[in-house]
Formats: sequence, structure tokens, C-alpha cells
Amino acid sequence: MSTGNGTRWVHPTSLGEALAELAVPGSRPAAGCTQLAFALADPRRRPDRLVALGGVPELSAVQRMSWADGRGTLVLGSAVTHARAAADPQVREAVPVLADVFSRVGNVRVRAMATVGGVLAGAVYAWDPPTVLRALGARARLDGPNGRRTVPLDDFYPDPGRTVIDAGELLTSVEIDVPPPRTVGRYLTLKTRSAEDSSCLGVAAVLGFDPSGRCVRARLAVGSATPAPVGFPELDALLLGEGPGSSSAKAVADGYAERVTCVDDLRAGAAYRVEMVRVLVRRAITAAFEDGPA
Repeated sequence: MSTGNGTRWVHPTSLGEALAELAVPGSRPAAGCTQLAFALADPRRRPDRLVALGGVPELSAVQRMSWADGRGTLVLGSAVTHARAAADPQVREAVPVLADVFSRVGNVRVRAMATVGGVLAGAVYAWDPPTVLRALGARARLDGPNGRRTVPLDDFYPDPGRTVIDAGELLTSVEIDVPPPRTVGRYLTLKTRSAEDSSCLGVAAVLGFDPSGRCVRARLAVGSATPAPVGFPELDALLLGEGPGSSSAKAVADGYAERVTCVDDLRAGAAYRVEMVRVLVRRAITAAFEDGPA
């Protein structure tokens, strides 16, 4: 099918068909099209051929794969919308902080169209979900002509605005290991314009506690202020063994502010963002400790 602007659409109904169509020169994947719409409106960037992914069932599935310990892995198909990820009972039960971040993106119209795969593959630094997904230790599953591979989100963005997706590959799903009991996730954002605008800073903290309330796992991530989401495991490790009223929260926040490289844009300057990293990292840690088991 062709559109009035000369772009041709094809509609595969299986993953194999989709990968075969993407192998045709000039083809690009299309799902929610919230970012692609800008390219379609610009004759200089308009793709020749679009492969619609909405008709591929496995790309629109939300699954919880069980392990022997009962936790399992949550698998979000790349065509799952933000609205569905926010409302899905499996997501809300297994990883509440992930449902929370998807529920806060843009507005109801954007959330109804934007997809899990698009928010990662688009490589736009100001978007929120990649920061939370990194803090959760998520992995991107890629399928292509050479088979399937899985890439940790820590390694997904090799350079600003770029991903590790190779030509002919498709991001087919995102995997998140369900956190153990007594895990608390918090995501704090800073927005300098409207509530529907992209964040100029996002900080995610995912902390795990033992029954006494001591921290036994910690992963933080900073995004929207940086060219790609970043984390510093050696700083996160300072929180291990800490209890309520953590004495290391300030040191971790100061460390993030000293190491992070922030961007300048219309939402905020780099220097201001760095100082707000210091503030929000400490607040996110404090909030997680306050909500941890006593």
C-alpha cells in the first residue's frame, strides 16, 4: 500500500515476514510512529518503505516467564504501547516503578501510540523509560539475519543518538528480571516547561532490602540530562549494608554529580542539570530507603 506522500507500507503478520521485509533496501520499521511522524512530514527524511509491526502478534505481547523460584522474567514486546505497559496487571504487580514511568510519559494520546521498542530504538536522550529500564538491569532482544542476540541496556547506546541495532535487525522485545521481594523502585523527574514536555532530568533508584531493612542490592540510573542513560555501579555499591537514614546517600549523590556529563538544550543548561543530579539522586535514594521494609 502506498501513501499520498510516496512512502510504501507493507504489513507482515509474522516475525519472519517482518524481518524479510526489513531486508529490502530502503525499509524502516514502524509501530507507534510518534517519532517517525516527523520524518514522514519532511520530504528530505521521508523513508521509501515502512514495515508496519502492529500485525505481528509476538511483538504486542506481555509475558511473564516463570523461574523455579517463582519470580521470572517480564517480557514486553517491542510494539506494546506505553498505555498498555502502564495498565497491564503483570507489569504493575511485578515491576511497579516501570508501570509508573510509562504512565507519566507525555499525554494520553502519546501513551496510546508510543511503543516500548520505539522509546529505546529512537535513542532520544530526553525520554524517560530508558532510564528506569537501565536501573532495572533490562535487556533488549534483537532479531535479524544472523539470528537472535540479547544486549544489556548498559551497552545499548554506544554513542549519543545511536544504538547497537545492526542493519536488518529488529528490536523485538525488552526483558526485565522480576525484582526479588522487598525491592523498592523510585523514579524522580525534573521538568522545566509543561507537564507534557520531556524531562530535563530523570533519576531512577532500584534498591533491594533484607528483612531488617538493610540494603542488599542497589542500581541507580540518570537520564534525560545525559546523552544516554548512565549509572555508576561503584557509587551504587556505597549503599550496600545501609539502613534507614543512609549516611552514604549524600556521597553517592555528590559522586554522580561529579562524574555525570550533562547536555545543554532549551529545557535547561548543563551546569544547572549537574546540580539537580546531586539533588534528585539524594532524594531518590532517601525515598527508596523510607519505603523499604522496617
